[in-house]
Amino acid sequence: MKDLTNIEFYNTPEGEVMVKPVGQPAYLLTENCRDVICEMLAAIRERYPKAHTALMKLYSSSSMNRTWYEYKVVHRFIRCNFGDYNQGAIDINHHGVFQFEEVGCPLRGECPLEGVVCKPELNTHLTDRELDVFRLYANNLQTEQIADELHISPCTVNRHRENIKAKIRVGSVAEMVAYWYANHLK
Repeated sequence: MKDLTNIEFYNTPEGEVMVKPVGQPAYLLTENCRDVICEMLAAIRERYPKAHTALMKLYSSSSMNRTWYEYKVVHRFIRCNFGDYNQGAIDINHHGVFQFEEVGCPLRGECPLEGVVCKPELNTHLTDRELDVFRLYANNLQTEQIADELHISPCTVNRHRENIKAKIRVGSVAEMVAYWYANHLK
């Protein structure tokens, strides 16, 4: 999986998480689904740091087995935020924006993680590196050029771009650039 886009998640009655990329068959999320787990974990850490911290603490007893630990964190985040199968409104859209759902939870209203893990607060603070990437896009550089300029991989540039778009709530690079100039960023 290259980017987190066009994905529907849904929970089974048994408490498992299914992953359904648009146009592909659904599959069970397991600890061996490293591509999805790593991409989701990075997005959670960068976009929802309070949820990331809470989940890392919650599952810290599993931290000796990194693969299982990361799986448990991502599994819980998905279960708390993306519930039913819904073809009409996918959970991670074509812009990489998370579309949270109201998940039926027996602990609704009394769970200490509600508002932290469930429907978490988006971190809208751009990091210094995200601002560097943002500035270069605003200066009309392409992904490969930005990667060369900053001495990072194109995949890392793409991850920063998607985080920027999520944090400023836009759907495209053109909207990012317009936001840059409208807000007089430097």
